[in-house]
Amino acid sequence: MVYWLDFVYSPPWFYGKDIVIDIISAIVVLIIGIFAFRNFLLDKKNYRHLLFSAAFVILGGSFIVKILTNILSHHIIGISKYLTGLLIPNIIPKYSLLPALGFLIHAGMTLFGFYILYTLTSEHKIISTDYLMIAYFIVISTYFARFNYFLFYITALIFLVTITRRYFLSYKKSKYKNTFFLGVSFCVIGLSQFVFIFTSSNHTLYVLAEIIQLIGYLFLLYTFVMVLRNAKKKK
Repeated sequence: MVYWLDFVYSPPWFYGKDIVIDIISAIVVLIIGIFAFRNFLLDKKNYRHLLFSAAFVILGGSFIVKILTNILSHHIIGISKYLTGLLIPNIIPKYSLLPALGFLIHAGMTLFGFYILYTLTSEHKIISTDYLMIAYFIVISTYFARFNYFLFYITALIFLVTITRRYFLSYKKSKYKNTFFLGVSFCVIGLSQFVFIFTSSNHTLYVLAEIIQLIGYLFLLYTFVMVLRNAKKKK
């Protein structure tokens, strides 16, 4: 069993397959970032597309960190254990330094990516005192996630539930089909985070969560392709 702190990362029979799924997810998320940036190029006055792009690039980076951590944790266990004992013996004595740092970086990047998406669904200004406070609590929840992994997924789920709700409310007003698809996409991704919460009690759920998450991002990619096509037609 592969561990990130007290977090069951992947059942042994799924190791390797989860890396492939994460690689596909990373590619899909980065492609979404590219499509969002292309939307920005079509309408440079709309800086929200640029921030959308930044959010997905950060999410793609979080997957890359997760993939590298998973691979390296299997091949340089001896080195990481040595570094753990040498540098931070009182913080994470039972686990290697590499998985610990990898998890914290992955969690932090993921939450900040969702955080940017959350701010973009708000009708208020992007920069405000409230959002600075939220950023602070993201840092705090990421720190404590190294003791209780599910705090990371609970925080991610809260962001995604809020994002999904806002898109569905927007759809009720505009009846714009792509807005509905965005809501469905984030709803599916949110479902994956909900399933991830319970992976310590049932390791097989990790497999289900990985697949659901990939489906959510694939549907999100499809939606962004449709948005880009519509933008080109209008232009």
